[in-house]
Amino acid sequence: MSWTEEEDKKNQQNLTNQQGELFEEDNSGQNRNSDKESDSSKSSETKLDDNQQLWRLLEKTLSDNVIEKRRARRWKIFFRFTSLIILLCIVGLWLGRSALDSNVTGQNTVAIIPMDGVIGSGGDIDGNEYVDILDDVYRNPDLKGVVINMNSPGGSPVQAGIIYDAIRQKEKLYPSIPVIVVVEDMAASGGYYIASAANKIYANRASLVGSIGVISSGFDLSGLIKKIGVERRTFTSGRNKDFLDPFVPMNKEGKEKWQAILDETHQQFIDAVKAGRGDRLKITNDVFSGMVFTGQQAQKIGLIDGLASLHDVLNSQFPNDKQVIYGPKQDPLDEFAKKFGVEFATKLLSNAKLN
Repeated sequence: MSWTEEEDKKNQQNLTNQQGELFEEDNSGQNRNSDKESDSSKSSETKLDDNQQLWRLLEKTLSDNVIEKRRARRWKIFFRFTSLIILLCIVGLWLGRSALDSNVTGQNTVAIIPMDGVIGSGGDIDGNEYVDILDDVYRNPDLKGVVINMNSPGGSPVQAGIIYDAIRQKEKLYPSIPVIVVVEDMAASGGYYIASAANKIYANRASLVGSIGVISSGFDLSGLIKKIGVERRTFTSGRNKDFLDPFVPMNKEGKEKWQAILDETHQQFIDAVKAGRGDRLKITNDVFSGMVFTGQQAQKIGLIDGLASLHDVLNSQFPNDKQVIYGPKQDPLDEFAKKFGVEFATKLLSNAKLN
């Protein structure tokens, strides 16, 4: 095979041209790759900016939420604290007024002592509690009179006797200070026992007064347990220990001794009434029989001195004196809650409308 110099030049020129085309292709490929990389970087930067904005928005939302919760908590604490201060002020004013009312000095005063309910230890009218009340009443140097507002069906003769003795003792120590009892619905049994210690007794014409007697009641169920076939087992030391047992027949000795106790208690009651009423009492067959009388009937036989209400007595005998109520001591908060509840209920009912 032969070749010439011109062919060699042509071949060399073709080779050069091919190398140039390859170089251009490589450059164009590199340019396209660089463009792709640039587009990818721009897209990544755009996505990154979006994420940052989203996080910033979330952070702002959470921060605003926390601030709002803190603000709400501060207001809640503020209102609670303010409500507590208002409540304490109201209680303080209430206690101050109660203390002022119970320690009135510098003005003539009349003490009003309510006695409402059953007489008994730990009951509505407790003897020891009312003895303390009387002591508080007579500590007032400006005391001009004591008015007992009585409304009791009776109860324990022991507790009634304790209060009776305390009133009589005060009357002896302070003869210039009158003790007056005003009966509302009733002063029966132990209620009248206490009332008879006063200097004067007034009642409404329909009030129930008297019942000067002693009662003890129960049941004899011994026949019942025999009928149903029940045997009772009771162990005692002392032959009369179970004489009031309702499942055991009461023997003659038990009846006599128990009746003697009731008779003696009744006589103590009679003696107290006679000592308290004196010549004003007209003794009849019914006076000490345990019978109850209306106010009008009681006035005729001297169990009371007249017909009048508490309002009448205060206006007629103590018109210019300060009226102070002395009653059983209660927890100040309970008393305030009860008073506030009653006032709130009254206000609510007054504003209510019927359809």
